[in-house]
Amino acid sequence: MEQHDWTYFALLGGCFALALLIRIRRIGKSWRLRPGTLWIIPAIFILLAAVIFRKYPPSGIGWLWVAMGLAAGGVIGWWRALLVDISVDRMTGRLHQRVSAGAMLFLVVLMLVRWLLRWAVTLGDARWHFGAMLISDIFIAIAVGAISAYRLVLYLRARRLLNAG
Repeated sequence: MEQHDWTYFALLGGCFALALLIRIRRIGKSWRLRPGTLWIIPAIFILLAAVIFRKYPPSGIGWLWVAMGLAAGGVIGWWRALLVDISVDRMTGRLHQRVSAGAMLFLVVLMLVRWLLRWAVTLGDARWHFGAMLISDIFIAIAVGAISAYRLVLYLRARRLLNAG
C-alpha cells in the first residue's frame, strides 16, 4: 500500500467512527418525527441520482442492474424502518421516533456488506465487465431505494398512528 492509501483509509475510518459514535449516542433516545418533512431527503437523493444518470446513463442491461439495486435498496429501507419505534405523545399529540439497538446493528452490518460487495464486484469486474460507472450507478440506486423506502414507511406508519389517535 502506498502512503495516500493509508491516508484515505484513515480518513474514511475516522468519518465512519464519528458517524457511528453519533448514532450510538442516539440509541434509545426519542426525538420528534415530522411526517411533513420526510420527503425532503429522498427528493434530494432522487434529484442527484437523476442528474448522474442523465450525464452518465447505464447502457443496455445496465439499467436492469440499476433497477435491481433500486429494488434491493427498497427492501433494505423498508426493513430498517420497521426497526424504528414511533409513538404519539398523548399530551401534545406530537409524533416521536426512537431507534433501537437492532437498527444500529443493522446499519453496521449494512455498511460491512456494502464494503464486501464493492470489493467482490471490483474483483469480479474482469469477468462480469461491469465497469466503475455501472458499479457506482448500482450503489446510487441502492442508496436512493433505501432512503426513499425508509422515509416512505416512516411516513405511512406515522400517518396511520395519527389517524388512529
